[in-house]
Amino acid sequence: MFLRIAIFYVLTWFFLILLGGTQQATGILPPEVGLAQWGPGLAALAMLLLFRRDGHRITFVSPQTPGIRYLYAALIPIGAALVIYLIRSLVNIESSANELALLPMILWMPFGALGEELGWRGYLHKKLDPRMRGIVSSILVGILWMPIHVQFLTQGPVFILLLALLIVSYSIVIYALVHDTDFSVLLATVFHLAINVSNLFFLDVIYEMPFMLINSLVWAALALIVVMRNKGIFFGRATGPDNLSTRLP
Repeated sequence: MFLRIAIFYVLTWFFLILLGGTQQATGILPPEVGLAQWGPGLAALAMLLLFRRDGHRITFVSPQTPGIRYLYAALIPIGAALVIYLIRSLVNIESSANELALLPMILWMPFGALGEELGWRGYLHKKLDPRMRGIVSSILVGILWMPIHVQFLTQGPVFILLLALLIVSYSIVIYALVHDTDFSVLLATVFHLAINVSNLFFLDVIYEMPFMLINSLVWAALALIVVMRNKGIFFGRATGPDNLSTRLP
């Protein structure tokens, strides 16, 4: 299994560099369109072709997913963003000017979120789940997911540690949402898209240390609540998604 994970991760970075480099060299798309977000998705599709004997199947939509679960996937990031906004309003955080073309960014967001979730949830987390406890697989996926946010990696070691805490927290919450839906890519994409849309309201402070501290701690608290409410799926034996249940409807 770990060889498969290593190959997937190498392929992810290969496609990230290929797509990002091509976009930058050709200028065919504005910088607000993150073509490299499809790195994990292309890596997942490549794994399906290279290792067809594994029988891995990516679940795009699970018919058994309750409709309300999609509502949770959209509202949880929005609710977290409201808490973050309220805390930010009480803290004086210096804003930095970010001249971005919002329309291309917004139009690309659903495709970017889909490209990432094909890889992280559709392939990687689903591959790990039958073999690891939920908390372990969620942390591992979060740690592997974090470095692809290369635009944040020049902000210093403390910032990077907070970013890792943030992404691991995302991974934990997503796991609670999707583990019993056969890792539905659509459900994970809704959650990912809601995060990205919520972040539009913080573009002027997103690279500031105080904001990253607030952001990561709010999400860490939310992840802790989710874990405590769903100890069975996070600390139970790794028996696969079909034998576990979550306290999210």
